[in-house]
Order: sequence, then C-alpha cells, then structure tokens
Amino acid sequence: MVKIKCFSLLLVLIFLLLLVISCGSGSKAVTNTGKTTGTNTEITTGTNTEITTGTNTEITTGTNTVTNTGTNTGTDVEVGDEEGLAYLEGKVTDPRVQALLDKLGVSGAGRKAIVYIRDNLTGDDVDDFFYNRLNKLRADIVIEKIIKPTVILLRARGEALRVIEGTTDEDLKSKLRLVFHRYDSLVNIREKFNILLLERDIFEKTVTRYAPKFRKFKEMVTNPRLMDMYAWLDADERATIDEIEKVVVNFTYTKEKFDDILDNLSSGYIVKIIEIYEDIKIKQEEVSKAIATVSDDFLRQDLQARLKRVKDEYNADIRDAFDKPLVELVHQILNNRDVYLGRLNGIKATVAVGKSEEEADKAAAAAVKAEGSTEAGEPREGSGTDEESGATGGGS
Repeated sequence: MVKIKCFSLLLVLIFLLLLVISCGSGSKAVTNTGKTTGTNTEITTGTNTEITTGTNTEITTGTNTVTNTGTNTGTDVEVGDEEGLAYLEGKVTDPRVQALLDKLGVSGAGRKAIVYIRDNLTGDDVDDFFYNRLNKLRADIVIEKIIKPTVILLRARGEALRVIEGTTDEDLKSKLRLVFHRYDSLVNIREKFNILLLERDIFEKTVTRYAPKFRKFKEMVTNPRLMDMYAWLDADERATIDEIEKVVVNFTYTKEKFDDILDNLSSGYIVKIIEIYEDIKIKQEEVSKAIATVSDDFLRQDLQARLKRVKDEYNADIRDAFDKPLVELVHQILNNRDVYLGRLNGIKATVAVGKSEEEADKAAAAAVKAEGSTEAGEPREGSGTDEESGATGGGS
C-alpha cells in the first residue's frame, strides 16, 4: 500500500515537471512571434525588440535601442552613413532646432550638416536667425535643397582632408591645404544661406558646384597642375569665361589684357563673375521663352526689343567694367547683378500682365459676339477676332 502511494506521488511530480517545461517552451515561442498589422508594419516583442508602425517608419525599443521617427525623408539613407562626416564635431544645441529636426526625421549625417551650416553663420542673434530661417522654409526645401546637398559637399570635403593628411610630401601638402581653404571660402555657406529666402536654388547650386572640386584632391597629388586656378574650372565655367572674353575683347581690347586681368583677380572674384554672368544669362533665357508665349504681335515685339536693349546694355557694362581697375571692376559687376536681374524680372512681369489683359479682352470679345448673335442672329460688326482686332470687342 505504501509502495502504491509513493508511486502515485512520483507520477504527480513527473506530471508537474512536464507541465513546467511545457510552459517554458510556450513562453519562448511567444518571445519570437511576429505579428504584422497595417501597411508594412511589423511588431516583435522581447529583448532587442523592433517595432515598425505606419508607412516606412521605424522605431526600435528595448536593449540596443535606436530611434528613427518621422516621414522617411531618407537624409541618411540616400547620401550614405556618417563615416564620411566623422571628421566633423559638434552637436545641435538649440532645442528649437532639435525639435524641428526631430519633426523632419533628420538624424546622423543630416544633423552634422546643420551644425556645419550654423557654425559658418555670424552675428549677435545668429541662433534666432538660423532657427527662424529653417522654420520659415517648407520641409522639402530644408531636406532637398539644404541638408542633402550639404551632406554631399561635406563627404567630398572629408575625402579631400583625408588625401591631404595622407600626403607625405610636406610642400605638396601645404599647397593642397591652400587650395582646400580656397574652396571653403568659395563655397561661402554664410552668404548663400543668408539669401536663401530670396533665391531658393542658390544654396543647392553652390554646394553642388563645389562637391566635385573637393573630390579632385586625389588627382591633384599625381597632377599638381590641377591646383592652378583655371585647371579646376569645369567645362561650363570655362565656357562662361570664353563667352565673357568674346564680349570684352575687340579691336581695342586685346586677349592678353583680358587674361592679365583674370590672372590678377582672386579665385573668389573669378567665380563670382562666372556665377553672376550665368545668373543673368539664365534669366535672359527665361524671359525670352516667356515673351514667345505672348500672342499679341505688337506687345511681343515691344518686349523683345526691351530684352535686346537690356542684353546690349549688360554687355556694354561688362566691357566698361573690364576697362577699370580691379577693385572697381569687381564692384561694378557685383552691383549690376541685382540691377539687371530686376530689369529682366520687370519684363517677365509685363509678360504676365499682358497675357492677363489678353485673356480679359478675349472674354470681352466673346461676350460682345454672343450678345450680337442673340439680338440679330449675327455677331456685331467690328467685334472681330483676336487676330483682326487685337482681342478687343469693337461694338458700334
């Protein structure tokens, strides 16, 4: 009888042991269970847990936690990780800017780009200015036209620094450093950021222009000639210099004199002159295309004459500038940029107003025509068409 009781107790203990083992296995199974809900959503619980909710949004919690929230702006994914920007120090310290970057989903390399821009700004209220400028811009402008181009520039800049530090020839290293600082000054982040509200594309255009130049440092080690002012100008920039030369050089102004002027100008001013000439040329092309859309022959011819007059006067001003001392030359070209851009914008505005007047005249002519048809079965004499009457309803 005692043996039977002992045997029964043993069976109970074995059963309980099996039950405990079974529960443990079940809990482990739950730990690695995946559950998917919504759009591209995955939820996994436990240690090293990853939770992803919404569309392409990732949040990681638990041990080794990484948090990346926002709207999948892709600032780091598209331009690479932070390795290329490891040489940069500093963090975003303004809580307002931190909150704005959190809202935009900017992290890693993108934040280093923001710090770099901020560190290049000067002034008493620079923090307020920097935050207010970023806050006024649309999210896509901040991401696409400020952060991403700056990250690309800074990665190329980092490559150049690594080439310089890896150069054993001290004389060559010193020359490379001079070129590096020249490029830094030509980028002029401070100036481009200051006028960002007025010219949305100028920041992106500038940093995009200089990223390839920083990448040429590896080639400069084997071909020092590339450190020359003209050698590192790209094909478009050299073509612009050639265009300016054609404007300036004539039977009284020699090519040798033109080249001598450029040789005595600093690299920064040469690039400035190139940029201004290109800006004016692009605006001239925009205005010319706008004028071509004007249907009124008289207005179109008048606008074309105005555009030609502005072009001729701008070329005359360039010729006049290159006949002056260097300081006055630079001053005249820099100041005339806004003058001529303003005149070109004025012509473009006239195009818009003229087209609006045409549309109003067409509507008036159509109304007169409809009224005549209703009253007499025929359009009123003199109502005409756009081509016959310049889009005006004559009426008797």
